[in-house]
Amino acid sequence: MSADRACVFCSGWTGLEIVYEDETAAVALHEDWAVRGHAMVIARRHVENISDLNERDAEHFGRVYRRAERALLELTGADRAVILKLGIVTPHLHVHVYPVGASLDRPAVMDIIGGRVRADRDPEFVRVLRNRLETSTMGGVRNRSRGR
Repeated sequence: MSADRACVFCSGWTGLEIVYEDETAAVALHEDWAVRGHAMVIARRHVENISDLNERDAEHFGRVYRRAERALLELTGADRAVILKLGIVTPHLHVHVYPVGASLDRPAVMDIIGGRVRADRDPEFVRVLRNRLETSTMGGVRNRSRGR
């Protein structure tokens, strides 16, 4: 992690529900639960863009994202994942993943992204997701989030 203590991600994972982490990236469930499974894939290094990562770390970030998206879609039964990378409030590379149904229209998706809807927090979902990601490898790197 970077020494940038003003950054919410660099100052530690406090308050984040980490379901996967390794030396390069982490997956955390977002606190707002806009939809069941709203997650973020977060770079451990303080960079703003994927293009700021070296090739190896960028490829690994992509693998972590892909595995997290697959697990989220399977566990939620959603048809697609809406992804969002802004970095306006928190200029540290993190990508939001919103598992959603294919029948949603643009206004419904914008309500989700805008945090105007909420899903009930589901501790069993968190446990199953963590276990799914824990038992997988992401480019040969094992999950370090066990026991969180």
